[in-house]
Amino acid sequence: MQLCDVIDVDRIAVDISVASKKSLLEKAAALLAAAPESADARDIFDSLCQRERLGSTGLGHGVAIPHGRVAGQQTVAGAVIRLQTPIDFDAPDAETVDLFFALAVPDRCTDVHLRLLADIAERLGSEAQRRAIRDAPDPDQLLRLLATDPTDPASR
Repeated sequence: MQLCDVIDVDRIAVDISVASKKSLLEKAAALLAAAPESADARDIFDSLCQRERLGSTGLGHGVAIPHGRVAGQQTVAGAVIRLQTPIDFDAPDAETVDLFFALAVPDRCTDVHLRLLADIAERLGSEAQRRAIRDAPDPDQLLRLLATDPTDPASR
């Protein structure tokens, strides 16, 4: 399963404004709940908050991957949020965060979401990839970027 397999253009929000980590998680939960066979937004929000209490899902370089296991979630759902103005997300490098890749996974899901998290972390470890995502003019282009293999020179 690839990242682009769990994200739909309708679950990509670009250049939005939120005031806080809580507001961001509420927006992520609403987007994730819009996926087919998803749990309701409140359950997803609670799961995202519970995971954040264990430690920030901020990766550094302005990127975070809020995620959670959700009872009632039938399939893995993903969403992308790009903020107009970065917010504090308790990232390990103390930088504010503007790129969020959120996942809601079934509570019984094991290695699938771990592979997706690793894929996101690897993909966004590249400054060029982060810049391309930040520069994408709309959700369609952002989704196309996520569908390409960042290690393949022909896809750049």
